[in-house]
Amino acid sequence: MANSMELQQGRANRAPVEALARIMAIFASIGYLTASVFLAKVVPIFGELFKGLEVELPFATKILVAHYRWISALFVGGAVILPMVTEFLVSATRRRLIISCSACAASVVSVGLAVFVLYLPLFELTRKAGQAK
Repeated sequence: MANSMELQQGRANRAPVEALARIMAIFASIGYLTASVFLAKVVPIFGELFKGLEVELPFATKILVAHYRWISALFVGGAVILPMVTEFLVSATRRRLIISCSACAASVVSVGLAVFVLYLPLFELTRKAGQAK
């Protein structure tokens, strides 16, 4: 009898963690989809801007501008695959939560990194204009 009650209590304690893991997987997927849309909409605009400025681009910016379609497709793939992997292949609840939280953080960091890489040439132009004075 006591063993049965302990089992039920253990399941009740695990339910909020399971729900949080699922919610974080959803947020991570939304973050990856947002990053994909960001890349698809913003990078071509910056690419045209950089062509008009006729400046030498940093290596990271060249890679992003040249291959943003593939990177965007990888983000969409991550948004689709992540919930399936965490739900069906990872059985431990805490491990699922860790993977989902890490993926959510990675999606946020990737958008910030893409913005930074796009602004690198503008930072360089600003630095050169400051030195010219």
